[in-house]
Amino acid sequence: MSSQVPDDSLLLIRCPSCSQRFKVGDDLRERTVECGGCEHRFRINDEVIVRGRKFYPSEQKSHGLNRFPRIPLPGGDALIGMQPVRYSNVPDPAVLEPASPQRIMAGIIGVSGMVLMALLLMFGASRGGVLDGMVITNRLLMAGFVCVLGTVLLVYANPRARVKALGVALVLSLALLLVPFFFKTGSTPLGSGTAGEPGTSSPMAAPIQQPGEDSATLALRARIGTAPLVAEIQKLALEGSGKQAVGLWFRELSESNRFLVRDYILRVTDADPASHYFPRDGGDYLLVVTGIRKSLPELAELTSALGQTEKIYTDLSVIEVRVRNDIFIEGSIEKLSKKDAPAFYDLNKRELESIDLDRVRRAVQRLADAEPKIYRADISRKLISLLGEEGLDFKGNICSALSVWSELPGPASEAALIEVKKLVAKGQAVPPEIVALIVKERNTGIIPILDELWYKNPVAWESLYSDLGQPVEDAVLARFPNTSGTIRYSAVRILGRVGGSRSLPVLTEAMSDKDPELKVLIEQSKKSIAARLGE
Repeated sequence: MSSQVPDDSLLLIRCPSCSQRFKVGDDLRERTVECGGCEHRFRINDEVIVRGRKFYPSEQKSHGLNRFPRIPLPGGDALIGMQPVRYSNVPDPAVLEPASPQRIMAGIIGVSGMVLMALLLMFGASRGGVLDGMVITNRLLMAGFVCVLGTVLLVYANPRARVKALGVALVLSLALLLVPFFFKTGSTPLGSGTAGEPGTSSPMAAPIQQPGEDSATLALRARIGTAPLVAEIQKLALEGSGKQAVGLWFRELSESNRFLVRDYILRVTDADPASHYFPRDGGDYLLVVTGIRKSLPELAELTSALGQTEKIYTDLSVIEVRVRNDIFIEGSIEKLSKKDAPAFYDLNKRELESIDLDRVRRAVQRLADAEPKIYRADISRKLISLLGEEGLDFKGNICSALSVWSELPGPASEAALIEVKKLVAKGQAVPPEIVALIVKERNTGIIPILDELWYKNPVAWESLYSDLGQPVEDAVLARFPNTSGTIRYSAVRILGRVGGSRSLPVLTEAMSDKDPELKVLIEQSKKSIAARLGE
């Protein structure tokens, strides 16, 4: 029977000099050949032919040997006159072939889809989440669809272990279908009460009349749908935190602007992020603002930036606001950027009053590069007001604009100093622009803070520290004995710029230092002080 190995007739030989192995034809037996590695000549005989140990399938118990039979398997050319010997069963090609990329991707997509759906059902069902207002039935339908799809993909991805893949898919599907029963927050449809709170009556249903409440107030309560607000007020009362909840009834508020309005209210009132919208008839919205300490008049003053405050319903703890949607439209970028246009200052001043922080940031940057011709007092007052607001991450830009627009030194630097103290107390980085504004107005209240900043990073703060002039001399002299290295170099340079007669003895004493570069700096500083004193 012919061999199935193409090179079975070749001889495997080994060079007796370098032990390099070669394969040669059988016709070279008993002939002299030359090694291609070491050029040694030798005769091909039994001494140089490498003999491999033969074994038979019955000698080893490895199932992998079934894949390499020397006897042709059934299905090849028919052998005439003899019955072929079958050493093993024909292996299944699905067992031998590796998993295809399509099957691997199908398995990954199936499992990932179930995991992502579980996370969505857990975290997307919170107040204000993407699934807020979706009932449990609809959530189960979503989960069921993902379960069926994931099961099909897992079974397809595992052709060799379909039963095991089906079992794993069923376990994952069961866990996914149980998630909506444990995470029920927001499972009540929007407009039917406080989301996720069972037993809350529908706001559009007939409300319960409170003691001393007339029919007109009752009808207004039904029209606004104050059930979520009443529930939130009762909740805060039971907690005894001293905080309160207020309803903002926004009339004619565009749906595309409602989240911008909510972010503004949360920012200016420091309210709880759980404050939530409830849609009402006619395109109106009721925003339940919870966890605040402001009174209704104070809150009404803040909402005046959104439009016109129609009325304050003290009995209902509701403020009715008719929103002006045109305030959310940014002006022409060409007019806002053209500094020589007559409308440049007026348009950018209006942009500073926008509730959109991105628009405010752009307006501040434009005004920082413009010459203060008109509206200087109004723009300065607004910039100082913005500097005191919480939640703004561009206060350095505001201070850069204030250094240009501030008319009289005092108010701007005081507001900036307060902001620096807040940042230092919180352990946050202090923008150099804020300190530069204070230094420009010669506010010496920054010296203790700037002294600490300079001592920690003299390279970054040396210039601003020395710009304060002679008032910093005492602070630098107090630090000087404890300085060394870069800090001492910086201290010598600062004393050379701002020092007086009291700095000369200190610098003379420091001449005993062996550092030649420091001695040169001290000599230069002493000459600067002497020239300034007229000596």
